[in-house]
Amino acid sequence: MKRVMIPIAFLFALFAGSGSAAAAPPTPEGTSTDIVDCPGFRVEAVSSGSYKFILQLHHLDESKPYMLWTETGVASTMTLTSLTSTPKSVTYSLNGSRKTALQFEPFDLVFTATGRNLMVVQASYGTPGIFLSVGKVTWTQDGPVYPNGGMTGPGHITDVCALLAP
Repeated sequence: MKRVMIPIAFLFALFAGSGSAAAAPPTPEGTSTDIVDCPGFRVEAVSSGSYKFILQLHHLDESKPYMLWTETGVASTMTLTSLTSTPKSVTYSLNGSRKTALQFEPFDLVFTATGRNLMVVQASYGTPGIFLSVGKVTWTQDGPVYPNGGMTGPGHITDVCALLAP
């Protein structure tokens, strides 16, 4: 079964990136609300801020990753509240970026996040989760989900579901 880790900031258009950025200014996202899953309970996610999506198609050499796109977040905020009998909340300022590249050997999508980002593992791909990454982390679409949503690298990863658990 293929698994996809959805960057929650991307769901709310809150991701940022570097590369051949277009001159267009960031797009205001306004405020949006969504419900996401943690093991055994649900979480309300309220976001606000701005984002920029940069389409990048480069690298003709198949020995190198083929860069597809970057998302950038500018002055974004996310408040997560557990929907339990004793609700808990956390608020994060997100200023991260995420690059997506196509890897040929073995064939997979490789995601690299830098800065402060939130990622969600959907329940349909195993145990659901919400993870805050600070610094540089990498994961692949078809890679393992455990531990920490399959994220590796020198960055720090926080299991937000563990913080919000009843």
